[in-house]
Amino acid sequence: MAAQQEEMDPPSDAEWKRIQRKTFTRWCNEQLKVQYIAIQDLETDLSNGVNMIILLEVLSQKKIGRYNKKPKIHAQKMENVQLALDFITKTEKIRLVNIGSGDIVNSNLKLILGLIWTLILHYQISVGFNIGPDEDGHKKGGMSAKEALMNYIREKIPDKKVNNLTTDWNDGTLVAALVDAHAPGLCPEHATMTPDNALENASHSMKLAEDWLGVPQVLMPEDMVNPKVDELSMMTYLSHYPRAELKPGAPIRGLSDASKVKVYGPGVEKEGLTTAMPSANFTVDTKESGPGAVKVSCEGPKGNVPVKVKDNKDGTYSCSYKPDDKGYYTVKVSLDGQPVKDSPFEVQVKEVTDPRKVKVTGDGLKGGKVGKPLKIDIDTRGAGDGEMAVGLIGPVEAPMSCDDHQDGSATLTFVPPEAGPYTLDVKFGGKEVEDGPFTINVYDPSKVEASGSGVTGPACVKAPAEVLVDTTKAGVAPLSAKVTSPSGEAAEVELKPTDQEGIFKGAYSPKEIGHYGLEVNFADEPIPKSPFCVPVCDPAAVRLDGPGLECAVKDADNVVDVYTDNAGPADVEVQISGPPDAPQVDCYVNKLDDNHQQIHYTPHSPGNYELQVTYGGFPVGEEKVVPCVDPTKVRLDGPGVDNGILVNEPTEFTIDTTEAGPGPVDVQIKDADGMDVPCEVSETSPGNFKCKYAPKKSGNQEIDVKLAGHDVANTPLFIHVSDPGAVRAYGPGLERATAQEPTNFTVDASSAGDGSLGLSIVGPEECEINCEDKGNGIYEVTYTAPRPGIYNVDLKFSEKEVPGSPYEVKCERAPPDASKCVVSGLETPGSFKVDCKDAGGTGLLEVGVCGAYVPVQFVSVQHNGDYTFSVSYDIPEPGETTISVKWHGQHLTGSPFTVVTK
Repeated sequence: MAAQQEEMDPPSDAEWKRIQRKTFTRWCNEQLKVQYIAIQDLETDLSNGVNMIILLEVLSQKKIGRYNKKPKIHAQKMENVQLALDFITKTEKIRLVNIGSGDIVNSNLKLILGLIWTLILHYQISVGFNIGPDEDGHKKGGMSAKEALMNYIREKIPDKKVNNLTTDWNDGTLVAALVDAHAPGLCPEHATMTPDNALENASHSMKLAEDWLGVPQVLMPEDMVNPKVDELSMMTYLSHYPRAELKPGAPIRGLSDASKVKVYGPGVEKEGLTTAMPSANFTVDTKESGPGAVKVSCEGPKGNVPVKVKDNKDGTYSCSYKPDDKGYYTVKVSLDGQPVKDSPFEVQVKEVTDPRKVKVTGDGLKGGKVGKPLKIDIDTRGAGDGEMAVGLIGPVEAPMSCDDHQDGSATLTFVPPEAGPYTLDVKFGGKEVEDGPFTINVYDPSKVEASGSGVTGPACVKAPAEVLVDTTKAGVAPLSAKVTSPSGEAAEVELKPTDQEGIFKGAYSPKEIGHYGLEVNFADEPIPKSPFCVPVCDPAAVRLDGPGLECAVKDADNVVDVYTDNAGPADVEVQISGPPDAPQVDCYVNKLDDNHQQIHYTPHSPGNYELQVTYGGFPVGEEKVVPCVDPTKVRLDGPGVDNGILVNEPTEFTIDTTEAGPGPVDVQIKDADGMDVPCEVSETSPGNFKCKYAPKKSGNQEIDVKLAGHDVANTPLFIHVSDPGAVRAYGPGLERATAQEPTNFTVDASSAGDGSLGLSIVGPEECEINCEDKGNGIYEVTYTAPRPGIYNVDLKFSEKEVPGSPYEVKCERAPPDASKCVVSGLETPGSFKVDCKDAGGTGLLEVGVCGAYVPVQFVSVQHNGDYTFSVSYDIPEPGETTISVKWHGQHLTGSPFTVVTK
């Protein structure tokens, strides 16, 4: 770091770094501008050493030597930076502390700012005040850079109190006073500045210093008025003032300079005044001389002549006197007692001449075309003795030549470079000639512009086609227009002036389609692009068609066909507006052939859309309101769209379109034979519909639902319709049954549609049932009734009773078979059991018991209710007892039985 390290200790507030960084960057760029180099970022733009070397060469006015001008690798950058640091310390003898090439290459901002301050201190401040260190490294005279700068400022503005180089400067008044002290009169308003306008004060005075003293704004006004402005930035800026010099032409105020006063006008010209003039006028201009006391006097042939002087409050004075007497007048003008330049002014006043006898003639007075010479003859013979003065004023300066015929006449010639009115002012003896001044109209057909539907097209048949002609830049000349139809019929177009000067308006009504020719002439010359080819169309002949006119589908390509047969030449356009907040509609027009175009548009939100098709910019019919729907958002619900509905039974389902957009709902239902099934659709609430119908035929029924003519999602639906009434059941198992013997019956549901078959058999005892699906709606049912009784066979199809169900079936026992009877308990004398459940018959059981020597005292047979019997008997004497058991007259197997009683 430099020896002046103690002067760059920053304040604790971080704002100093931003201001200092910006100020030091601008200081560097001020030095580098001679090399057309600008640093954007002080932190990084010195890292490769190139800009640093160039800056040192500019500051020192010395060449450092060879270096790598396009370093790419780190080593090359380090080498460049080290070369620069060695130059500073070894060649320039500037002491640096704690900074190396790596700090610069690695963009250490704090150390970079310290290095730049060292350069500012050495090359800008110390050299400027001659306070650099002596050979022993001490400050000359014991004065620091800050002290030297403070002393300079206090000497320049001794009436101002300057205690520091930071906050004292925040209101902008000190810098304004310093500017005016350096160049008195450059900023005299510093004395009346108020601290409340700090930024305005600083901006104004620093701009004056930059423009007229050459003090660059390395510190910005907004940074000077910042309470956090750092001392080093202020020193960097203020150190430019000691070497500042006032530039020529600076607006110094408060000091008058009579040599810069301008006096002009006929009242101070040598010739041109006559006694007939009411006054001799002239102007005193002190704008460049500075304010002061203006004094004007006039001496005429007969002595003092009063002069009227009016202060215009803008640095000018309007003066006048009356030239009543022929002879010479002396006009004196002074500023603060000093004669102004060319004062006194000698003025000759002559007798009255007769300008009415001057003749001004020639074709040039009638005007002409831009670029063509115009000649005017002036004849002063017979008008007396006088001087002729000619002036020409126009839109631009037009050089004029004068051919003096030496006989009191002359010919003026000028070539007008631009259109517009030119005023020729001819004076004789100081007075206007008769009929003057003269207005000469110059025209330029190339500057005429035409617009409107009747010029560029397209125009519409049987409708006024407007023609607008702008001659504001073309001057004044006869204007005409003629239109010719495709069939050759020609007609004039009347162009009338409008309220706006130079603008003309007319119209014509085309009667046929095709291309019309429009000729516009200005001064009998065609204007640019004339004749115009004007396409005429007939939007009433345009025909629109296509589904996109009736309804649009969200996110789909919706098409409108546009047929332009016999509609003439024009472009098809369309404007589409949708619901609020709806996304923009994608739209384009595709031309298929000369007479057929298609509008493709894709809305991205349901709702109503307004479509206005135009042809040649003209509406084609009325605006169309097209609903946009999203069929995927339609919801169907209810039994009417579920499988299992029944023939002739009313059903219904709901259609919810609330999220799908507006549009009519249409429902078509067809039975299995393709015949229409009547249905009724009604709107129950906005966007909600109900459809009622009753199927007439079993089978697959098709339901097709459309919203605004478009199929809703997942349609058509195919619903299974069942007809239990078409089910037929037949077979012996529905008429009779034999206990414990299988029986069967058939169920024919082939004409009943899809459905489920329900089967149950209820009787004295649960039956064993087997149902076999034979296909095509045919079922084979086999069951076995375990015991006699009444059994109810219940058949249902799709949960509905089929015709004839339930069937009542009487189950009888099988024919008697004694061999199937089982006797048990005979080993115990006195009782036994007989089981005849599987033996058929109706229950005729015969039991006989006979003792060996005596008959049985009693025999009891009890039926247990399930074709089992309990038999008891009594034999009083022991021995062999014979027991005979018969079933329906037939001995049971083993009967008669012999039992030994004890």
